[in-house]
Amino acid sequence: MPSSIQARSYAKINWTLDVLFKREDGFHELRTIYQTVSLHDTLTFTATESRIEIACSNARVPCDETNLAFKAASMLREAVSHDGGVRIEIDKRIPVAAGLGGGSSNAGVTLLALIRLWDRKRDDRELVRLAASLGSDVPFFLGGGTALGVSRGEEVYPIEQAHAQHLLLVNPGFAVSTRDAYGKLARLTRQESALNIPFTLLAAKGISGLPLAARNDLEEAVLAAHPEIAEVKRRLLGLGARHALMSGSGATVFGVFDNSQEVARAEAELRTAGWWAERARSIDANEYRATIFQ
Repeated sequence: MPSSIQARSYAKINWTLDVLFKREDGFHELRTIYQTVSLHDTLTFTATESRIEIACSNARVPCDETNLAFKAASMLREAVSHDGGVRIEIDKRIPVAAGLGGGSSNAGVTLLALIRLWDRKRDDRELVRLAASLGSDVPFFLGGGTALGVSRGEEVYPIEQAHAQHLLLVNPGFAVSTRDAYGKLARLTRQESALNIPFTLLAAKGISGLPLAARNDLEEAVLAAHPEIAEVKRRLLGLGARHALMSGSGATVFGVFDNSQEVARAEAELRTAGWWAERARSIDANEYRATIFQ
């Protein structure tokens, strides 16, 4: 049994996001296409005698029991009846509260890593149950790649894997609350949604033909409150992106480019403008499984 494990915690984007209606449990019914991308945090897990500890130099990341990785470790320890603990060191590169799933990815990877570190038999159904209880995006990070998310996003189904080599992730430098994004949504229900096939399901059939004629139903509300995000989209398209869309609830926007020269030029210009910008590429499910542990 290893005493320490290091893992990549990949970010995600949403190729599409349909918000259908508000459910009785207070969540919204969603249809989304998730995609893991090469930007990642690095997590180091070291076995301890009993305590669960979180360490991160980013002041915006909580290092107490409110951290999703802490919650994942605590829940898994109870589920597998483990007496020991773990110290989780997070080298944070994914922007916080940016629509890139950083916290959810950390939680999902923690579940996968601690099964190894604590030498427990992997029960995929139990892992999915624990992941879903931690957050809507967390189950996706048990498998990564390109996947369809339904219900509140926690039901995940692999689909044809998308391949996009030249992505640019751009964040204007502020966080957007997911709760606020959904709270500002103009149409809490879409009356026709029960009758028509959601756009995301149609998009999934042509996922390999990127860029999609895709939409994010949260964009209208979030861009109205944060016009800087609309400016990021405009600049990306003006710099040659053939597709640009806000990821999740924002504030990060991703652009799809045709070649490395265009994406490098756009990255340089947008960084000069004072925005966080990072080149990335898609990570399919096979690469995700092969590279998550270093």
